[in-house]
Amino acid sequence: MTAKSLSEDNEQSFDMFPTKNIPIHVLKSTSGCRIMALSLFILIVIGVVVIFYKANEIARGDEGRVESKLFDRNFQEQDELIRKRRSSDCFSKHVKHHRSRSKNKRKTHPIPSKNYNSNSNNYSIIDGAKANPNPVEIHQTLIIDKIYPYPQSIKPMIVANYSFPGPMIEAYEGDTLIIRVINRLSAPTTLHWHGLFQNRTPGMDGAVGVSQCAIPPNAEMIYTFKAEPAGTSWYHGHLLEQYTDGLYGPLIIHHRNEPNQNKYDSEQILMVADWYNNQAHSELLPWYLNPNNTDGNEPSPDAIVVNGRFTQSLSIPLSRTSRVRFRIINSAALSMYTVSIDGLPLHIIELDQVDSLPYTVDSFSINVAQRVSFYVDLSELDSSYTSSGASSTGSIFIRFQAMISMYSVDILNYIPPYEAQQYPYPTFFKPLYLAILSFDGNNFFPLYSASDDTPVLKNAVTPKETNILDARAWNPSLNEIPQATHFLNLVISFNTATNGIIYAYLNNVAYSSDANYMHMRSNPAQGITSDLYAPLLHQMATKPNSLGIPSPLLQTGNQLPTIQSDGNGHYLVPYQAIVDIFLNNTDTGEHPFHLHGHKFWIVATSDYPQAESLYSGNYIQRDTVSIPALGWAKIRYIADKAGAWFFHCHIEWHMSAGLALVFITGPQELLAQGYTISQDQKNLCLALQKLNQKAK
Repeated sequence: MTAKSLSEDNEQSFDMFPTKNIPIHVLKSTSGCRIMALSLFILIVIGVVVIFYKANEIARGDEGRVESKLFDRNFQEQDELIRKRRSSDCFSKHVKHHRSRSKNKRKTHPIPSKNYNSNSNNYSIIDGAKANPNPVEIHQTLIIDKIYPYPQSIKPMIVANYSFPGPMIEAYEGDTLIIRVINRLSAPTTLHWHGLFQNRTPGMDGAVGVSQCAIPPNAEMIYTFKAEPAGTSWYHGHLLEQYTDGLYGPLIIHHRNEPNQNKYDSEQILMVADWYNNQAHSELLPWYLNPNNTDGNEPSPDAIVVNGRFTQSLSIPLSRTSRVRFRIINSAALSMYTVSIDGLPLHIIELDQVDSLPYTVDSFSINVAQRVSFYVDLSELDSSYTSSGASSTGSIFIRFQAMISMYSVDILNYIPPYEAQQYPYPTFFKPLYLAILSFDGNNFFPLYSASDDTPVLKNAVTPKETNILDARAWNPSLNEIPQATHFLNLVISFNTATNGIIYAYLNNVAYSSDANYMHMRSNPAQGITSDLYAPLLHQMATKPNSLGIPSPLLQTGNQLPTIQSDGNGHYLVPYQAIVDIFLNNTDTGEHPFHLHGHKFWIVATSDYPQAESLYSGNYIQRDTVSIPALGWAKIRYIADKAGAWFFHCHIEWHMSAGLALVFITGPQELLAQGYTISQDQKNLCLALQKLNQKAK
């Protein structure tokens, strides 16, 4: 599409008052009531515009530059600023999002109502609709660009559709998602659809250098893939640390028959994330991967945001229902959180797009990229908060407590050396985020203090470890666990390279990819290369017999063949192999590892070694495993999808430091299944090449 046509699309999106479509007899109506109503409407609009302009002018003139930590100090002032900015940003309400009829005239079907309210920053799913058994196509356009989310912002955010976070995408399992991604940045970009299988569509995974070339500036790509598996997913940038700067949003795939639907009446999505005052790629990464950072400390977040809001500025009204499902998504770059709601037991029913039997807890931990769904029932509210209780209140706190132990510095008293101090007093990270759950819809603050002791809940437990291994699958018969056929041992470590920079290693290899701007060493001369314009998936298709990776070997001390690599972080996995992976973490921090395109069973961890025997044959599945500090985790997966699949730590800084590898699965099967490099993919790589040549 040409630049002109893109502009025309944009103009249409902002056409809020299309008077050309109003019948002339309405405009010329002689009815006195209609004339008076129209005049009154015009006066109201003018008044609102004047008030908004004056308020915004005052805010900009009097407040000066306000960093997120100052917002954190004065949440009421910040909330008003966010509201003003959001009310003027109407693009997200006019984005192209429609369900189309395919060529064979399959009927579209309704999906649960999408209510993304840019004024309240709430993602609400109000009414579930009965699903049509016939899959349909879901079309959406996402424009990647920069915004300044608040009037005082000095840091540009990278976002989808001028909204932070991006718009919610919904589908039913088995539908086809057709998502047009337009890059209006001055840098390349891509989107990864986290947790989706990409069965027979490995080129749609969104991993630059692995499944595709990056989308150059002023270019676009259409992603087409099946919506599977059902559950709570999300999309995010997978290049240049862009999701750290705001490029993420929720992706919800509904069952046609939701397993726990009778337990709740409405749904809320909460995306918790780190907020940084500085830009990730241009400011924070050069400080992190630097010889002067002798301790290898990760950039410390400046605040916590949930659905784009700072602490005590997000309210969830429940005036219409007492039973609510919450879908929690950890979209942070670094932080783990403990989640709880004062006085309410949390009934967990989903982990990383895997349905579970209700598992009742008082709180739970969630690492980066993990998702947890639970429902609450206000009839179970502790009596101390009810009308007759000692702390009677019309609202309670939802708590996100950042886990202090995972930070490598004393974050409560730490000022990063790269951060310019703009105020005469220091500002520090606040590890407790508070949202408000309002029973009556008035959104008032709770009548008790957040520092008050919360009641001990009956019939609720605290999970033994982060992965919640005690949760049981909804349908164990669908969770039959085969015996392993292959084995892989991976050692996680951080070491100082000859250039003085501390990199991250898996089996003594820091992953290097020119396409991902992760250049750790020279490009191999043969076998799989780190070619900027030849993703690994393309190399599998063009030279399946010349990848230079040994086949699995039976080694001394192992009963199973061991998966081998080329020494550069590429591991050849036989198609349909059942692989046990033992992750040995020698680092003092906990690491969330995510496998693209697959689920895996978590057999056990060093925090819960008994789980291996306790739940033998019925382990829980997830797509992101949290590996304890100085501990280990054992997982098992089936290599049932031909393609190139990233396996990496989801802490953004660690991935950029090389804590990643790629599983090369079934090159011959990939071709046998009919995979070819599409002309669109070739054109994308060619456009990127021309862009880089021009830049030189």
